Amino acid sequence: MTKSEISNILDIPLTTLYDWEKEDHPRNKLYRYLSNTSKSVATKILNKRSTHRILHILNRNIADNYKYTIEEVKKAFSKDEYSLVTQREKIIYSKFFKECDEEDLNDLVENLNVSKRDIKRIYKDMPERALPGVAKVWDRRFRLSSKAPNASTLKKAVHTDFAKQYLNKKSTLENV
Repeated sequence: MTKSEISNILDIPLTTLYDWEKEDHPRNKLYRYLSNTSKSVATKILNKRSTHRILHILNRNIADNYKYTIEEVKKAFSKDEYSLVTQREKIIYSKFFKECDEEDLNDLVENLNVSKRDIKRIYKDMPERALPGVAKVWDRRFRLSSKAPNASTLKKAVHTDFAKQYLNKKSTLENV
């Protein structure tokens, strides 16, 4: 990288870099390393996330002694059947499918070496799959037919239940 690229990427003033360039300066080795590093490598390293967003989501509002670890998440998503998992793993699945998106799925597959097929198998058997918000995203992603009732069915059910309750109350008031 050039001095100006180092300055822009790392927010180091050019005057400091001119000082580091001198052979007798204590940071000369660092300057040589930075100048011999390519810009693409440097930006890739700097843009890499140090923590997983998935862990942040899973550990939100949980006491420190109950927080999930990367190994625990990896183990949970490596399972084959939803019926054989623990309650703690069910919470992992529930939070993941309710709050994460496709980028998080790709991150899970790439960084934790988990199979998408295993994740799909678990998702297919989850009770949360019947929730419209969950199903809309993940059924499409896994190319599954939806188990969730569509919005028009839900509206009709709500309206008819309300109408029945209203008519029942009205008839009881008229009889009094």
